[in-house]
Amino acid sequence: MQTARFFLFSTLAMLAAACGPGAGAEQRDPANAPAAFVDTFTSIDEARWRVSDGWTNGDWTANDWRTSQIRKAPRGIEITLAPARDGDKPYSSGELQSEDVFHYGYFETRLQAPRGSGLVTGFFTYTRPSSENTWDEIDIEILGRDTRSIQFTRYRGGRRQITTVPLPFDAADGQHTYAFEWTANAIRWYADGQLLHEATSADGPMPRREQRLYLHLWNTETLNDWLGPIIPSEAPWRLQVTCIAYAPVYEGRSLCANPQ
Repeated sequence: MQTARFFLFSTLAMLAAACGPGAGAEQRDPANAPAAFVDTFTSIDEARWRVSDGWTNGDWTANDWRTSQIRKAPRGIEITLAPARDGDKPYSSGELQSEDVFHYGYFETRLQAPRGSGLVTGFFTYTRPSSENTWDEIDIEILGRDTRSIQFTRYRGGRRQITTVPLPFDAADGQHTYAFEWTANAIRWYADGQLLHEATSADGPMPRREQRLYLHLWNTETLNDWLGPIIPSEAPWRLQVTCIAYAPVYEGRSLCANPQ
């Protein structure tokens, strides 16, 4: 129970800080939903992405966010979590936030997660316009301490439901696709096109508020029960991302596995 309380509190405050002012959005007409995209990061499209810079997410994180920690790689981008050169945090890392907000759809990324105690690779949607009971979120999280499993989480009005599922591969050994399909009545999570978990409205309320899309890598010195202690001698850690994609409707195929 102690770990769960730490996780609930830390995630709430962490994401509230990450989103910054104006992170919430009013519901929009579905006809005005964002257009589908497959982004292989030939460059970072500033019309699509915000790069977090110049703040931290609280005492429970050991890193701040800096634009310097995201760079172009031979394929896609690389997010580096490394010892900080200055500032109040011992480490610096990178985070992408979407400019658009989304209300349902299919969200996918292709990446290679880093291995290491104390680390989290996160791909998720999130909103918290005004208070804890307006907090909706859908998560894919890979813990560096166990890259042979994956955590799927959803929040509706601040209420959390989390499931840990074994992976049929090691997420730190190569590139794989990770995705979730969000509809009014269900969320389905996938890895390499394989359905790993489904939650329906029969299991509890579904997230219903518009949300931004995020991808990041972070670490902690305080949530050791959940993530394990940081091992400084293993720094730096690198998250390799070759694709992020979105479609209003899931069509039964990967968008990032064979991008055009």
